[in-house]
Amino acid sequence: MKIKYEMLRKLTVYLMSVLLLLASKADTLVYQDSPEAIVKKSAEAIEKGDVENLTRNFFKTVEIDLLGDENFYSQAQSVLLLRSFFEKNIPVKFTINHQGAKDLTAFAIGTLQCKNGLFRISIFLKTDQGKTYIHQFRIEPETAINPK
Repeated sequence: MKIKYEMLRKLTVYLMSVLLLLASKADTLVYQDSPEAIVKKSAEAIEKGDVENLTRNFFKTVEIDLLGDENFYSQAQSVLLLRSFFEKNIPVKFTINHQGAKDLTAFAIGTLQCKNGLFRISIFLKTDQGKTYIHQFRIEPETAINPK
């Protein structure tokens, strides 16, 4: 009798462990942000100059073109670079002008109004192994977009 009870207890612990593992994986899949949700959160972060939330969905290395200076950066480097930009250019308003998605890629292009000028921001996303990341981020001066 004691052996059956012990086997039943071990089986119960095993099944509970498997169920918890499956539930944790399902939670990851259910709460995966869509490209549209990432664009929306990024737009909110840009308008606030909230670099930490903006870079949260950056790929482990991201291509950043900041006012014509283009390079690949880690997430940590991206935070420093963009923090410096937003300290010099205090955001007032960010408006998405265009956005779209096809297959495993998506993009959004918008206008950032700062206290000292206008900038065009382009965000390019890709999905890799079921998770969507920002892999390219561009900030261009408004004069490069609409020369006078």
